[in-house]
Amino acid sequence: MSIAIIDLTDSSSFQRARFWVKELQNCEEHCKIYLCGTKNDLLEADRNLRQVVHDAQDFAEEIGAQHYETSSKTGSNVDGLFQKVAEDYSSSALQFMSGE
Repeated sequence: MSIAIIDLTDSSSFQRARFWVKELQNCEEHCKIYLCGTKNDLLEADRNLRQVVHDAQDFAEEIGAQHYETSSKTGSNVDGLFQKVAEDYSSSALQFMSGE
């Protein structure tokens, strides 16, 4: 499992994350990826930044990743992301232990 972080206020951050996700997929083909956009609180102040969000959503769909938009400042959706990662990890560990 991997969490790729994108600064939603910086389009170059998205390009770098895209590169590293592809690198990860080359090394670990079946790695479950979570795409996490940060600084969601700043998007409300500047609607022009929404393009990075749309690009991230499209990329997440393309690679089969789950997409989250979070804010460290407000705490928005941070717990939801880590809760989902923990649930998925627990589920995959149980499947591994049961030999499925």
